[in-house]
Amino acid sequence: MIPRIAILLLGLALGCNAAADDATPDRYVRIGGNIDISQPVLGPLIAIGGNVTVSAPVTGPSHLVGGNVTIASNTPMKGDVSVAGGDVTIDGPIDGRLHAAGGTVRIGGIVTGNASIAAGRLELGPGARIQGKLTFRGDDLRQDPAAQVVGGIERQASFQNLHGHTDHFLLGWFWTVGLMVLAGIIAAALPDVSSRMARELREHPGATLISGFLAFTAIPIAGLLLMLTIVGIPIALLGLMAYGILLLMGYAWLAVIVGGMVLDRVKPQAAARAGWRAGVAVLTMLAIALIARVPYIGGWAQFVALLIGVGLIAAVVLQRSPPPVEASPA
Repeated sequence: MIPRIAILLLGLALGCNAAADDATPDRYVRIGGNIDISQPVLGPLIAIGGNVTVSAPVTGPSHLVGGNVTIASNTPMKGDVSVAGGDVTIDGPIDGRLHAAGGTVRIGGIVTGNASIAAGRLELGPGARIQGKLTFRGDDLRQDPAAQVVGGIERQASFQNLHGHTDHFLLGWFWTVGLMVLAGIIAAALPDVSSRMARELREHPGATLISGFLAFTAIPIAGLLLMLTIVGIPIALLGLMAYGILLLMGYAWLAVIVGGMVLDRVKPQAAARAGWRAGVAVLTMLAIALIARVPYIGGWAQFVALLIGVGLIAAVVLQRSPPPVEASPA
């Protein structure tokens, strides 16, 4: 999951950086949970949300980011379109170039320029007509017999196709070994901070999960908002890099904390030894990695672990020192 999150952040950063290049006073920006562009837009459009639907004409460059992004049929888009999302559907005509990245991308309309698509699966419906060149990076291309690509299709192999399933498997375990080493170093070097986090998890488990979710969602949104101004782009890029480090640290630190809690219960006399703490943290990180590979539940377990780890770091960073106790009058 962590490599995928890093790739997604990179895609968002590049998309918003391109948006900043087109900055004008008439820019139309929408950010929220469910966004429906139902009125015509004149000028650059930027929409970021959980679900983004464009059902009205747009004149100007468009940058759309969301879990689900849809450009409805009979919705002309005059200008280049950049889209990033988990599920992307493009049925309206695009008078310009198309750049799209997502888990699944569906094209059912006309694209007058070149199209560059990076996706796990690309579907070209019967109404799809790409008048320029289609460049596709991904595993699965499904083209209806009626779909047309006038400029031809260039396939660029994805990492899995290029290096094979074996290398993909090895890369996953390479990440796991790296996280195991990181967890061991943290456990041995920072016992006091880990103890504070363990206490926070025992006393406020629900608040920790909520804090992790808020940090997980709010930090990238703040970075994207900063990117809407040219001055804020360097700060936003540094913030997104720090955010990626936060995700790695949170994931590894949870293994340290859970392992330490187990060690305190099973062998409390060894909890003060750095070697024991590091060894248990490494084994706990391995256990979390194995759970993450269980079909159906693994992804959710990994996500919850990530939220808790990030929430613990946020809780400790924001934790205030208790006020000094005033001496009672003699």
